Amino acid sequence: MAPNGRRMHLGFTIWPTGFLPGAWRSPGSHPDGNSSPRLLQAAARTAERGTFDFFFIGDRVVGLTASQFAAPNEVLRPEALTLAANIAAVTEHIGLITTVNTTYAEPYNVARSLATIDHLSGGRIGLNVVTGKNQEAADNFGRNEHWDNARRYDWATEFIEVLQQLWDSWEDDARVADPRTGRFVDDSRVHRIDYKGEFFSVAGPLNVERPVQGQIPLINAGASERSRQLGARYCDLRFTNSSVLGLDGAAAYYADLKNRLPEHGRSADDQRIVPGVAVYTAPTDREAHALYARLHRLAVRATDTRQLAAALGLDLEGVDPDAVLGDVLDLTTAPPDATAIVNGARELWGTQDVTLREVNSSFIRGGWFKEIVGSPSRVADVLEEWFEAGAADGFMIFPPEMPASLDAFVDLVVPELRRRGLFRTAYEGHTLRDHLGLGRPRNRWAAEREAVNGR
Repeated sequence: MAPNGRRMHLGFTIWPTGFLPGAWRSPGSHPDGNSSPRLLQAAARTAERGTFDFFFIGDRVVGLTASQFAAPNEVLRPEALTLAANIAAVTEHIGLITTVNTTYAEPYNVARSLATIDHLSGGRIGLNVVTGKNQEAADNFGRNEHWDNARRYDWATEFIEVLQQLWDSWEDDARVADPRTGRFVDDSRVHRIDYKGEFFSVAGPLNVERPVQGQIPLINAGASERSRQLGARYCDLRFTNSSVLGLDGAAAYYADLKNRLPEHGRSADDQRIVPGVAVYTAPTDREAHALYARLHRLAVRATDTRQLAAALGLDLEGVDPDAVLGDVLDLTTAPPDATAIVNGARELWGTQDVTLREVNSSFIRGGWFKEIVGSPSRVADVLEEWFEAGAADGFMIFPPEMPASLDAFVDLVVPELRRRGLFRTAYEGHTLRDHLGLGRPRNRWAAEREAVNGR
């Protein structure tokens, strides 16, 4: 265990086509992964073998074929609640975080589905709340426009309030099932919620018992002010892309999120923060760099260097994309930020002789999440440094290719983290809340009655 007693939290996010856009072309990958029960179930069982805290299922309510070369995983997506229920049936311990776009959903249905899966899984479900970003989603749901950030988060706030009240509408001991009297339910412990807000009017109660976890853990992402406010008020886990900010930037981001919690009567230990990282690992650094190069070269796209040119502050017009950058540009005159970008690419590719195409590829993917390349020891060094520096409570692991990248992380990196005392060797609890080190909330009706009776 780390000197301060903390242990790292790890989640695995299932991108069946891989983090890299061309990775589905790699031998052993699954182009049909988004609809392959064999791949999806095997991935969950592998992550469970690695004692991950959770298996994370993202979702979108649009499928845009224009994204196929940059983000093929966004073109096809299995419906997340359905997939979570399927994975619950073939696993025993790992938490299951599923995604719902609250902008295009109704809270009663979502509360009911999640409570059901929580019971069927023995208390392992969590909810990732997203509000969406695509006009095409509005078109799919008969709306004239995709709402702006403020309206989406106003809606999401009410949505969460309804969810939490519905999950508490049954007290834990409401089903008495007394064979002597024939009484099945103590109706004094089942409550209407009579919620009336700007967007929702919900009577309740739910027709599913209170979840095993009491309240299902909530997760959100996003860097907007409204996203941070929502996370500070309600969420048990924050998934971030702060890994792209560098260690110091990620530590500042982490501190900002933690410092918002006391305003809502919460402590820093009431929320876990997990940046996303893409890990390329192999037994040796040389093999890991070769893997990185092979997978990045599978992408099919023209080399559009406009973003890179702006970031470097250099004119790249007419530069041969396959020329070694240092041979065709005077990098000694480049600003410090440009030097950092080029040096970062050199480190990832494992060579000083990086081409413009290679720098551009690393720059584009590095804008999504931090990429870590190296042997198990090298990867563990980076994760440990970020963890100990107060930049993360753990990490969301993105697979560059599937299933090979997940297998490599579980078989190579997890044992190294365990050897250092940073990660569990076995599950120590049964629920997602247990894995995250979070307590089970009291039922609000029971707590209110006890407060009145205790006066």
